[in-house]
Amino acid sequence: MEKHRVLLLGGSGYLGSQIYHELLRDEAIELTGTCFSAPGAGHLLQIDVTDIPSFTAILQEFSPHVVIWALMSATDERALIENGLDALLSLLPEKSKLIFISTDGIFGKGTGSYREEDPPEPLDERNPLATYSNAKIQGEARIRERHPNHVIVRVGPIYGRNAAGQWDKRVASMCADLEAGREVSRSGNLYKTVIHVEDVGNAIHELLHGSYLGTLHLGPAKKESYYSFYKKMALALGLNADGVKETLLTEADAQERGVPMDTSLNTKKAHELLQTRFRQAGWENANGNENDNDKGE
Repeated sequence: MEKHRVLLLGGSGYLGSQIYHELLRDEAIELTGTCFSAPGAGHLLQIDVTDIPSFTAILQEFSPHVVIWALMSATDERALIENGLDALLSLLPEKSKLIFISTDGIFGKGTGSYREEDPPEPLDERNPLATYSNAKIQGEARIRERHPNHVIVRVGPIYGRNAAGQWDKRVASMCADLEAGREVSRSGNLYKTVIHVEDVGNAIHELLHGSYLGTLHLGPAKKESYYSFYKKMALALGLNADGVKETLLTEADAQERGVPMDTSLNTKKAHELLQTRFRQAGWENANGNENDNDKGE
C-alpha cells in the first residue's frame, strides 16, 4: 500500500515541531519536514518558500499527497503568502490536500464566539499583529478561490510543552517571572480560545487522513481571559498563583491600541467531527501530562 507523502512546511517551529513528531509515528506516512533556518535540525529540509525556483523544485521532487502549511512570520507573513503560498497554489495538483493553519486574529472586531462561516474582519493597523493576521486573511481567501481540496484550521493562542520539550513563550515567561518572585499582571477581560499544542497536533493528524474539507475552529468549548489562563497554569505547574494579578483593559484603551476584546472561537463543529479531545487550560501538571479533557459536552 502506498504511503501518504506529506510535506510539512515549517517543521522547526513551536507548533511545527509538535506536528512533525506526531506524524513521524504514523507508519502510513512518508514525511518530509522543512525549515527556513534551524541550526541542528538535520532531519529537516532547509528551504525558503519565497525562493520560487527552489520551492518549485521541492514540490516537483516530492509530489506530496498532503501539504501542511505551518509557516508563520510576525514580520514577513505577507511575503510568505504573496510569494510562497501563491507558488504552492500554482503548482499543487487538485487531488493533493492543503492544510493551512490560520489564526483567531482574523477576527479584528473582537465580538467573540466566532463560527467558521463568520466573515473575517481585518485587524486594526495599530495592532502589532496586524500584518500577520491580515496576511492570513489574504491567504485564506486565495486558498478558497484556487484550491478547493483544503482544510483551513483556525486556532487561538497555543500553549504547553511540545514534543521537542519546548514551552510556549507565554507560559515560559510566566514561569521565569513567578520563580524569580516577580508579579505577573494579565487582563481579565481579553478573551481567547487557548489550545494545547498536543491537541493541535492530534487534530491535524486526524484531518490529514479524514475526508473533511473547509474551515474548522479548533479548541476547547470554553474561552479564557488571559488572567484566568495564567492563573490556572500557575496552579497546575505548582507556582505561586497569588503572583498572577488581574488588570482590566478599558474599551477606550483597546480601541486606541487596536486590540480586539474577544476573539474566542465557536469550536462545536470540531467537537462533533474529531476524536481529538481539547483540554481546558490548567489540566496539565509540570511534566506536561494531561489530567482531564474537555469533551465538548
